[in-house]
Parts: sequence; C-alpha cells; structure tokens
Amino acid sequence: MDKRLLLILLWIVSLPSFGQEIIPQSYFHKDSVKIGEALPYSLWIRYPKSNDVAFPDSLFDFSPFELEKRDYFTTKSDSLESLDSVVYYFTTFEIDTVQFLTLPVYIINEYDSTILYTAKDSIILNQVVTTLPDSVAVLVNTDFQKVPLAFNYPYFTAGLIVLLVVILVIFLVFGKRIRQTIKIYWLTKKHKKYLTSFNNALEDQPIEVESTLSLWKKYLEKLLSQPYTKLTSKEIIELTNSVELTDQLKTIDRYIYGDSKNTDTKSAFELLLNFSVEQFNERIKKIKNG
Repeated sequence: MDKRLLLILLWIVSLPSFGQEIIPQSYFHKDSVKIGEALPYSLWIRYPKSNDVAFPDSLFDFSPFELEKRDYFTTKSDSLESLDSVVYYFTTFEIDTVQFLTLPVYIINEYDSTILYTAKDSIILNQVVTTLPDSVAVLVNTDFQKVPLAFNYPYFTAGLIVLLVVILVIFLVFGKRIRQTIKIYWLTKKHKKYLTSFNNALEDQPIEVESTLSLWKKYLEKLLSQPYTKLTSKEIIELTNSVELTDQLKTIDRYIYGDSKNTDTKSAFELLLNFSVEQFNERIKKIKNG
C-alpha cells in the first residue's frame, strides 16, 4: 500500500469518535499525471456502525477519467463507528491542463439512503508536447504496395460442400445416363480412329493383308470383349455364326497361306469393315437400351 495512504489511514483510525459529522474524504496520490499514466485515487469514510455504505463501482461515470481497477480494504470498526476505504486507479486521455474529480458515497439507512460527495480534488496534466509547429512536413509515398488478399476458408469450405452435394445429387439422378454418354463418347472416338486406319490400309497397293486383318481383329476384340486375335478364321466363323464372313475370311486365308497372290482382297476387307461397323452400331444400341 502507498505509504502516504497508510499514514492517513492510521491517522484516521487513531482519531477519537464523538459522533462527528459524516464527511467522505478523497485525494489523488500525485500532483500531476501524463496522458495514459496510471493515477491512484483514495476514497474513505467514517460512519456510524449501524449504517452501511456503498462506493461507486465500475458502472459509475468517472469522467474525465477512465477506471482501470480498484482495491477495497477490509472494514475497520470499533464499538461505535466503522471505516471503509478504497483505492481507484484511473487513466486520462483528456488534454485539459487541470482536471477535477469528486465522487459520491452512499449512506444506506434502514428506510432510505443519503448521498454524500467528497471535496473536489484536482490533478495537473503534464503536457508532453508544449507547442505545435505552424506546419508539418508530410512524407509522401505513392509507390504501389501489393497487399495479399486474405483467403476466406469458411466460404471456401461451404462452397466446396455445396458443390459436392450438387455433384452427388446429379449422379444419383442422372448417373446412369452420364455413364452411358461417357461410354458412347469413348467408343465413338475409338471407332472413328479405327475407320481412318482401316480405310488408309485399303488405299495401299498392294494391301498389307496380314496387318489389315490384325487391325480388324484387334478392334473387334476391344469392342466386343472377345479374343478375336487368338482365333483362327474357322473359329471366328463359328463364334459369329456369320455366313457373310465365311467366304471373305477364306479368300484372305488363301491369299496368306496359299498361292493365290493375285486374289482381289480389297472387296473381302470392305465386307469385313461393314461387319465391324454393324457390330459397333449394335454395341451402341445395347448401351442406350441398357
């Protein structure tokens, strides 16, 4: 506790009690203060023991000061009177040279209450800046300063959740149609590439019979998921049960394995091409109806 306050409290306690008039006392612990500096202020009162008193709390308007904290001291009593005291800690941000403060103390009687005010005490404000210049040199910086934008994670998370929900709903409602569309797209893309390669092979003179036949088998194997590349012509005829393929495959086999090198294989390959186109169209129809 502040030594000055302790001496005053000891002096007050030592005073004789003869029913003197109730007068609250207060004072600033300093003669001067700087803006924003902590300023202790003591408040005490001696009153009849039969009464109760109340000091201003944090809801009270201490203008021009602002309350930082307060320290209450235990009530001291004798047979007739009691003594209550508190130390407030204020700060001020006003620029008046002299500032004043007076506080109320509430004497609570049995049926009513009485408000008593302390004598007005003053404090002198230490002026750090005593004079202001007529003009102030302002430093101007017009260079562009890039400020990074703060990423809004809550909005991003909410947007991502909404997007995922929308995608989930779309797949639940249109999932089958979407899968069909994607499958048809890739089959059509591969079919166009196959047609280009096969037609180019037929334009060659002479036709590369073995490589062209291999191209045809590989395409059907991927399209129909059947092992065409491992099957002989006879096995392909049995698998497809196609009379149309019988003569064409036999013609190509005679060219490859026999002495009929003058055989016209282009017509045979054109019919094989027609067969593969028909199989493609059937595959697309099944996907759409699936």
